[in-house]
Amino acid sequence: MRLIPFALLAIFCGWSVATFGDEPSTAVALAEIPAAVQKTIQDQTGDGKLGDIDKISDGGETAYDVELTAKNGQERDVTVNEDGTLSSVEVALAETPAPVQKSIKTLMSNGGLESINKNLDDSEITYDVALTKNGREKDFTIAADGTLLSAEVALFETPGAVQATIAAQLNGGKLENLDKNFDDDGISYDVETAGKDGREKNFTVAAGGGLLSVETTLAELPRPVRKTVKNQIGEGKILEIDKSFVARRGVLPYEVQGMKDGQPFDFSVGPRGRFLGMDD
Repeated sequence: MRLIPFALLAIFCGWSVATFGDEPSTAVALAEIPAAVQKTIQDQTGDGKLGDIDKISDGGETAYDVELTAKNGQERDVTVNEDGTLSSVEVALAETPAPVQKSIKTLMSNGGLESINKNLDDSEITYDVALTKNGREKDFTIAADGTLLSAEVALFETPGAVQATIAAQLNGGKLENLDKNFDDDGISYDVETAGKDGREKNFTVAAGGGLLSVETTLAELPRPVRKTVKNQIGEGKILEIDKSFVARRGVLPYEVQGMKDGQPFDFSVGPRGRFLGMDD
């Protein structure tokens, strides 16, 4: 997708605060976690010092947040998936690509830099940047080429039609996080919510208020769809499944983002299990 250049951030709205929820976490010892996770943590620790390890459960998936201190005293956090793959690494500004540094420095004119996390768990590397201004934190996501991918916003900063759709989807639940996305299809909003039962529900809304997609799980798919997804992904890894409300080949598809053989593996499946092809 072609994304809006970072320079257009200058016309983006001002600072705001969104509501966040905390993922359930439990402190664990190194010996209590899977061997693959232990190895990754030890590789990342090197000759440094290992700090606290927190086991995090989110949407049925498990990961481990780890505090490390390098030999020179520099502290950083890493996140490791349950299969031992590295999900994210806290990095310094100087450790990011030059275009990312330039974009972050532009952002820093509006606030102080809190942290940068290099995300390795998606099909492409991105950087999550946390800034503060007047004691308030705001998050941005930047591509490796310095392009602004998303910016955290508050509900009141979205169009009225978007607010109405979010309220309808909430249905008495709680808004956890709201990101404004910039891509070649136009502006959209990724919404993270928690229902009355505490269950996470994520969905995407178009700038005009239309519902674009709702995140789902493999277990929630119709049986024929689930079978096709399993056959296609094989020994790969599912990153996300979305039920789309934008027709493709005359049907409303399920869109799967995954990794296979170390490469992005994204595809779509029709509501009756028909394979619709690979996605760009």
